[in-house]
Amino acid sequence: MLFLRQDGKIGDYIVSSFAFREIKRFNPTIKIGVVCTKQNAYLFEQNPYIDQLYFVKKKNIFDYIKCGLKLRKEHYDLVIDPTIMIRNRDLLLLRLIKAKNYFGFHKEDYKLFNLNLSQQDIHFSEVYRKALEKIGITIDNIKYDIPNTKVEDEEIKYFLQTNQIRNYIAINFYGASSSRKFSDERIKQILQYITSIILDKHIVILSYPEVTNKLRTIAKEFKNVFVHNTQNIFHTISLIKYCDQLISPDTSSVHIASGFNKPIIGIYSEDKTNFTHWKPISEKVNILFYQNDINEINSEQFLKKWFECKLVNFE
Repeated sequence: MLFLRQDGKIGDYIVSSFAFREIKRFNPTIKIGVVCTKQNAYLFEQNPYIDQLYFVKKKNIFDYIKCGLKLRKEHYDLVIDPTIMIRNRDLLLLRLIKAKNYFGFHKEDYKLFNLNLSQQDIHFSEVYRKALEKIGITIDNIKYDIPNTKVEDEEIKYFLQTNQIRNYIAINFYGASSSRKFSDERIKQILQYITSIILDKHIVILSYPEVTNKLRTIAKEFKNVFVHNTQNIFHTISLIKYCDQLISPDTSSVHIASGFNKPIIGIYSEDKTNFTHWKPISEKVNILFYQNDINEINSEQFLKKWFECKLVNFE
């Protein structure tokens, strides 16, 4: 069984992670392969249920041809392509593989896919569940498998212990696109509200190398607000793992928190289809929506949603 994940991001991997486990639970002899890039291979390398990785260079048509011809020799019974949009180079790769069966999501217009899921309002974890059920694999549990590494986990433990941080809120102020990034001014306003009213909580701002210095400068203005010198996603995973709850517009962080069943305040645009596909699945969730830009959200709205979560969901 082969999964195409060369365009997959962190959140995409997290919501599909249970599929590899459930396939092996159903039949340990099934071979699982994944097509990915060397840039996102670090996610799949952590998964003990994946048997083999095949690397392609994104946007390199000749490398796609080379990979497709190599995969043809593997004689895969099923290829799963979960993407909504399919590019010409992806179609070429799929045809070159010459698998016995192809499963697609919204691929009814392509004759190549003899198995297809056309359902619109469905979470992406359900896409994988239904794909496996279509070929007779029963699913017992869709709980996400969150990758981790011992080195980064120990570094986060040391950071928390050294700074005496406990019972903390993890906040991610940045999504992937510019419309999902809080401005410096809005970050300060939100931190001012939270730290002035919720006195018994530490706050850890989730970071990445390009913004760490800026966020550390902002954090110095507030008591009990910390920023770790995060170098990779595994630092972020451990920070979410040990937090009391997460606030984030970034879906990868949201899916990681869902995997740990953490209370979440998710911040999403008013795109109903996108929200349905990528919403959090934790037991304790509240959502704050914006129309065009995340900075439409003012501190009063943010704090109101915070207290709704505290009163309704986070007891």
